[in-house]
Amino acid sequence: MTYPINVSFYDDELVVINHNGEPYVPIKPIVENMGLDWKDQNRKVKARFESTVTILTTVAEDGKSREMICLPLRKLSGWLMTISPNKAKNEVEDKIIRYQNECDDVLWQYWAGKHQRIQEALNNVFIQENISQAKGSFHGKGLSSRKQEKQTNQRTILYLQTLIQPELTNFKTATKAVF
Repeated sequence: MTYPINVSFYDDELVVINHNGEPYVPIKPIVENMGLDWKDQNRKVKARFESTVTILTTVAEDGKSREMICLPLRKLSGWLMTISPNKAKNEVEDKIIRYQNECDDVLWQYWAGKHQRIQEALNNVFIQENISQAKGSFHGKGLSSRKQEKQTNQRTILYLQTLIQPELTNFKTATKAVF
């Protein structure tokens, strides 16, 4: 037995049910909220979303157990887009459009937000790459300079050591030559 969570949507109460870790929505209350014919929409949902339609037993507001035809929340927008507002009664046309627009907006916010997060991550990688390249360039040039400086310094050290202690320096140089 699952317990529904009520979600306010404008003037309507929508129901969400957790089933196997995924949110499902009973379709009949949505159909009734929009003022559509349940038989037609039931047939359409079962035909179009056959692989994902699930019948769940839940506790209704009156405390009684009810079986409800449910659709995964991720499929709700797809079903809503199968409804033609211009084929509905004039008094429910605006409500259908409001439901559809809300689903469109939520999907857009998700994708736009995801795109924005990906773009920010990409920008951060570019920044890190530029910093890394600058470091490598700086250190690479520094390494090349260091090699040249090391050679110059070693010659200068050897020369100055020879001037200070010629016998010790000559001994080391002579010893290295022998071995």
